[in-house]
Amino acid sequence: MSENVDVVVLGAGISGLCLAHRLARAGREVLVLESTAKPGGCVHSEAKPDGFWFEMGAHTLYNSYGSLLSIVDELGLRDRMLTRRRAPFRMLVEGKLRSILSQLSLAELFVSAWHALRERKQGQTVAEYYGKLVGRQNWKRVFAPLFATVLSQPAENFPAEILFKKRPRRKDIPRSFTFAGGIQTLTDRIAAEPGITLRTNAAARALARKDGGFVVEIAGGDRVVARRLALALPAPEAAGLLAPLAPEIATILARIHVAKIESVGVVAESRHLRLPRLAGIVPVNDSFFSVVTRDVVPDQSLRAFTFHFRPGLPLDQRIDRICNVTGLSRAELAHVATHVSCLPALSLGHAGIAEEIDRYLPGSGLSITGNYFGGLAIEDCSLRSAKEANRLLAELQ
Repeated sequence: MSENVDVVVLGAGISGLCLAHRLARAGREVLVLESTAKPGGCVHSEAKPDGFWFEMGAHTLYNSYGSLLSIVDELGLRDRMLTRRRAPFRMLVEGKLRSILSQLSLAELFVSAWHALRERKQGQTVAEYYGKLVGRQNWKRVFAPLFATVLSQPAENFPAEILFKKRPRRKDIPRSFTFAGGIQTLTDRIAAEPGITLRTNAAARALARKDGGFVVEIAGGDRVVARRLALALPAPEAAGLLAPLAPEIATILARIHVAKIESVGVVAESRHLRLPRLAGIVPVNDSFFSVVTRDVVPDQSLRAFTFHFRPGLPLDQRIDRICNVTGLSRAELAHVATHVSCLPALSLGHAGIAEEIDRYLPGSGLSITGNYFGGLAIEDCSLRSAKEANRLLAELQ
């Protein structure tokens, strides 16, 4: 079978779907090919048969996400929006839950705070920049684990300038929110839009140019012909596919590494738990990077916890660690789910890598989007995809 479309997008994560949305809204026919059984990528909302849901990947949206909120408004999803309730984070230190404040040296923080007046993020790693602002011991004891929790990977060498950007906030939107059914409500709605065709379990195997456009060969033998080709894949995957087609871009993409996260989510009845209500847990020197909970959208009888583990630990051992931290027995786990995701592991100089990629794209017929351009946040993905959609639409005129 062969299909002909305006644009084929490889990857149905948030970046690929935001790109498809912008193109479809402009009247283009878009085919999105996803190698797995479900769209969403790092957005993955798990649901029990009774409808209780929880997040296995990205878990929070903010009213500063202007580009993403424009899509939410266009899809009419405001009535599905849920405000996330406030709940504390706790640090797990030697098997005990502690407040973050209790682990800080306030004296060191006071002595180091003056660095905020002169330090700039550009050209510094997260460890260098924030280590100066909070003090070396505070960095080691508290902030290194906190940043690893945010990034789901060791944070020391990450470029400081990519994190925590100031953006205008919309006053008509809750400060932090999700949707009934989880964030995947948004990605599923985009995938079902007119003008967008989603094919799951459809991994691209080879790319070629033909008659000013592209041919994509899909696992199973199908072929897709498109005027333009967009890749919304982890950088190593995109590099592998582009090597014979655009070797210069592939070489640049191959310099971007990824971090693998193996997540396990569990659901239990509230009556079985002694843990206080929490937004999440920040571990120190543990087998997992973080725990996020469903407590911010409370349920009358159930609670959920998602542990984002370092790679390589067998599932049985991950479940044992979950039971140890939560105090639950295996018999008390009402639901267990697993999810594997990849995030870019960025280092100093990454902005130059992104600029190199962008120099090759105009006139190539190609588009590349993802969470390794402006940053890892969902809003950064949406902004990059909006930029690439505008460029593709201009070329398709």
